[in-house]
Amino acid sequence: MKKIYLLPIIMLLAALPACDFGSINVDPTRQSDANPNEILPSAIAQSARNILSIGGRVAGTVVQHFTGIEAQPLSYTTYLIDEQTLSVFWETGLYVGAMKDCALLIEKAEAENQPYYEGIAKVLMAFNLGIATSYWGDVPYSQALQGTASLKSPYDTQESVYQSIQGLLDEAIAAFGAEPVIGGPAGDDLIFGGDPGRWQATAYALKARYLMHLTRRNPGAAAEALMMMENAFQTAAEQPTFFFGNIDNESNPLALFGKERPQQMVVGDFLANLMISRNDPRRSKYWFVESGRREFFSLTNTELVWGQRSSPLALITFTELQFLKAEALLRTGEEGKASQTYTMALIHSMEENGIPSSQYNAYLAFNAGFSGLSTFEEKLERIITQKYVALYGQNPTEAWADYRRTGFPKLEVPPNATSSFNPSLVIPERFLYPISERTTNKENYEAAIQRQGGHLMDVKLWAFE
Repeated sequence: MKKIYLLPIIMLLAALPACDFGSINVDPTRQSDANPNEILPSAIAQSARNILSIGGRVAGTVVQHFTGIEAQPLSYTTYLIDEQTLSVFWETGLYVGAMKDCALLIEKAEAENQPYYEGIAKVLMAFNLGIATSYWGDVPYSQALQGTASLKSPYDTQESVYQSIQGLLDEAIAAFGAEPVIGGPAGDDLIFGGDPGRWQATAYALKARYLMHLTRRNPGAAAEALMMMENAFQTAAEQPTFFFGNIDNESNPLALFGKERPQQMVVGDFLANLMISRNDPRRSKYWFVESGRREFFSLTNTELVWGQRSSPLALITFTELQFLKAEALLRTGEEGKASQTYTMALIHSMEENGIPSSQYNAYLAFNAGFSGLSTFEEKLERIITQKYVALYGQNPTEAWADYRRTGFPKLEVPPNATSSFNPSLVIPERFLYPISERTTNKENYEAAIQRQGGHLMDVKLWAFE
C-alpha cells in the first residue's frame, strides 16, 4: 500500500485544455493514447476521492453524519439538493473522471494483453458504478463511455446496473487468475503495488457489499454474500486502502473541505447524540468542540482519525466487511455466529480508531452481542446502527444505502427541511439527475424518470423499494 502524491497528476491534468460538456460522456481533450501505467494512478486517485468529495459529503449530510450550518452545506441539510448540486461530481468525478479512465484502461489492457490492469480497472469501474446507481438508480453505462458517439446515452435500469457490477467483478476475478505479463502494474498501482491476489480479494469483498444492497430484492442475497466473503480479505492490513498526503494537493477530500470551507459543516447532531448517549469512546476521534461546534477537521488536533489531510480511505474496509458478514449470518438464521461476528466488527472499529481495550471494554459490556434482544428487527437494528457509527468519515454512501434498505438507524427529518424537491419530507431516497442531462440528453433522461416514477428525492429506487 503506497502513499499517493497528487500534485504531479493535478499539474498534468491542468495542462490539458478544459471543456465543459454538460454531459455524462467523454472529454476528447483527455489523453486517449496514454499507456496503462499512466492512466492507472489517476483512476485510483479519483476513485478514492469520490468516496468523500462532494457526493460523499452530500450523502453524509442526508444520513446525518454531518450537518451544514452555512452556505451550500446548509442547503444539503434543508434538502435543497437540486439539479446543480452534484453536476460536477457526475461529470468530472464519475463519467469524465474515474469511469472514463477505467474504460480507457480496460480498452488498453485488453489490446495489450495485460490482465492485471484489466482486472484493476474493472474493480474500480464496479466501485464507481456502485456509487452512481446508489445515488440515482437508473444510470448510463452499457452504451456510455464509448467516445463521442455515446454523448446521448440511454440509461440502464438499476437492476441491470447491479448485474453489470457483479459481471465486472467476476471478470476482474478471472483476470487476476491469469498468468502475469511483463510490464504489468507495479508502482503505478497506488493501493497494492500490482498484487493480483490482493485485488482479487477486494473484488470478492465488493461483490458481497453489492449483493447486500439487494436484500429487499433478492431473498438469496445474504447467502450469496457469505460465499463471496470466504474469498475476500481476512484482515484490516489487507483492505484496499488509499493513502493521502499531508499537503493540500494530496489531501483527503473531507479534510481539504474542512480547511477551505471552515465553519460550513460540522458533525451531525444525530450521530453525536447517539455516541454521547452511549458514552462511545470513538467520539474523541471523530470531533472536538470549538465555540460550541463539533468540528471534524483541524490542522493541529492530531486525535482526529478521519479529519486529517493524510487520513486514508479504503474502497471497502475490513470493519465494513465484518458488519456485512454479521448481517448476512443473521439473515440466514445463524444468530450465534452473527452475534460473535457483530461483536468482532465493533472491536475492529474501536481498534482502527486507536481505542485501547481498556477504554472500549466498558462499551462492549452494554453494546456487544445480542443480549437482551429477542426479535430479528432488534438484532438487525443493533448491527446497522453500529455499522452507521463505524462508517463515519469512511463511507457515508454505504450508511445511506443501509438506511434505505433497512430503515436503520432511526433517523428523523431535520425540522428546517424543505419540501421543494422532497414533497413527502422523508429522509431522501435519491438525488436528482444533474441539469446537464436534462439539457443535453433529454430523451433518455425523461425515459429514466418516467420508468422510475418521478424525479423527486422521495421517489424510492428499485433496489430499496
